[in-house]
Amino acid sequence: MKKAYILLNVVFLILLLGFYLGFNLNLSSYAPRLLKDTHLYLQAKILAHDSKELAKYFLYRAKKENKECLNSVSFHYPKSNDTIRIDYFYAIATCENFKFTELNKDANLSKDGVIIANISVALNSNKGVNEEIFINQKSFIYPKENFYKP
Repeated sequence: MKKAYILLNVVFLILLLGFYLGFNLNLSSYAPRLLKDTHLYLQAKILAHDSKELAKYFLYRAKKENKECLNSVSFHYPKSNDTIRIDYFYAIATCENFKFTELNKDANLSKDGVIIANISVALNSNKGVNEEIFINQKSFIYPKENFYKP
C-alpha cells in the first residue's frame, strides 16, 4: 500500500513539474514576441511621423516635374512587404491626371488652400492578422498661395 502512495506521489510530482515547465516555456516565449511587436509599432510611428516631410517633398518634386498635383504615392520601405501610402486631398480643387480641375476661383488661398495628406503605414502586411502593424495619420500641409497657380 505504501508503494502505491509513493507511485501516485511520483506521478503527481511529474505532472506538476511538466505543467510548471510548460508554463515557464510559454511565458518565456511571450517576452520576445512583445518586444518584437513593440519595436515594429515604434518603427511604424516614426515612419508615419517622418512621412509628413516626405509628403511635402513629393509635392515639391511633382511641381519641379511640371505636375500640378498628386493623388497618391505608394512605396515599399523598409522591406518589400511593408507599404507606406500617402493620399492627397485638396480642399479647393480636384486633381485628375496630375492637373487641377474644378478649381474654386473664389476661395481664399491663404485660408482654404490646405492640403490634407492621409498617411498609411503597414508593416508585416503579408503575415497573419495579429502580426500586422497598421498606422493611419492625417497631416495638414499649408502651401504657399502660388501653389495652385499653373
